[in-house]
Amino acid sequence: MTAERGPVRVLRSTSPFLRLASLVLRGVFGSVARIRYEGPATLPRVGPLLLVANHTSNIDPPLVAAWLQPRLGRPIQFLAKEQLFVPALRPLLDHAGAILVRAGGSDVQAYHDALMVLRGGGIVGLFPEGTRSLDGRLGEAHPGVALLALRAGVPILPVGISGAQRFLPREGRVPAFGSRITIRVGEPFAIGDAPSDAGATTAAGRRRRTEAATTGIMTRLAALLEPAQRGRWGAAPAASRSAVAEWGP
Repeated sequence: MTAERGPVRVLRSTSPFLRLASLVLRGVFGSVARIRYEGPATLPRVGPLLLVANHTSNIDPPLVAAWLQPRLGRPIQFLAKEQLFVPALRPLLDHAGAILVRAGGSDVQAYHDALMVLRGGGIVGLFPEGTRSLDGRLGEAHPGVALLALRAGVPILPVGISGAQRFLPREGRVPAFGSRITIRVGEPFAIGDAPSDAGATTAAGRRRRTEAATTGIMTRLAALLEPAQRGRWGAAPAASRSAVAEWGP
């Protein structure tokens, strides 16, 4: 059954319901797993932001929302697959400003919806791989992520999640209670129009530009992960020491 695509709003403030949901999720996750957060002392609380994270478990979106939303001071509007927009979840997803993505390939409307949110000063959250990793390692990125970043020209916030694949892997049904999960947040960065290419108006030039942007995003993301999770992006430099590190909710 095809889910109806509703109007997309730009959320610039967190509703009381989402603040409560974040608090509850932090309590629940903190009671069943050992959660460690590492990140900059401050994060952008105003202006557009493109949040990118690796994806190994179904818990990734609520985990990132629960720990990052309070620090950002506003909701993260995730791109969410169409299958999630079932009657039981639809009201929550709509309230959180989720952007519906159709299955079966590129979704031009989802791309434009995400661009609209960014141009309106909101936060868009997405997983460049597009699906959960089978083995916990960082996989290939969809080119649409780099295209969105280049077109929007907004700061990118990389978030590395290590250990979620042990707590609840892709094929898992029962959580491994007590697992250690680390949420490591990097400094916001911009890819701009780099690298400069005199042939950027040609198809080959645009492809090189997109590939360079993809590599820049994925290597930054890989640097925030455990070495075993970095995949082919493993040559990334080590992540810089975070200004804030804490356990629990």
